[in-house]
Amino acid sequence: MQDIQIAPVGAQERRALDGWLEQAAQQGIDVDDVSSIGGAYDAYVERMVDTDPEDREDPTPFCTMVGMAMGEHLVRRTRLQWRVVTDQEGTDLAVATPEEDAILFPVDPVASAWEVAEVGWMDEWVANLLAGMQGEAQ
Repeated sequence: MQDIQIAPVGAQERRALDGWLEQAAQQGIDVDDVSSIGGAYDAYVERMVDTDPEDREDPTPFCTMVGMAMGEHLVRRTRLQWRVVTDQEGTDLAVATPEEDAILFPVDPVASAWEVAEVGWMDEWVANLLAGMQGEAQ
């Protein structure tokens, strides 16, 4: 990994993260239930697919909110921790192992799924990641 800077989450980033998580809660998303997160994402995708492309809203805020909710779900179930990561693409919130040898930008898989209007993927994706992390801890 070249030119990557990893820093602890400061007060400003914590406020931003808390804001995303509050928005998720307002949308009825329970970050402790991956099916709740995935279900909200799936419903959004289905609603947007059924909307005329010219009338669709920018999906970035919703996908970011879902990614942050998924990231928080992972943090609560693993040893991953929120970090501020700066790389060639900019600065963003990510989750990382305490050793900072593995980094995941939780918005990325959500955005990738959005690009192809994929639904029904999150439960299995998260389960596989959690299983891999449990195997790593042994």
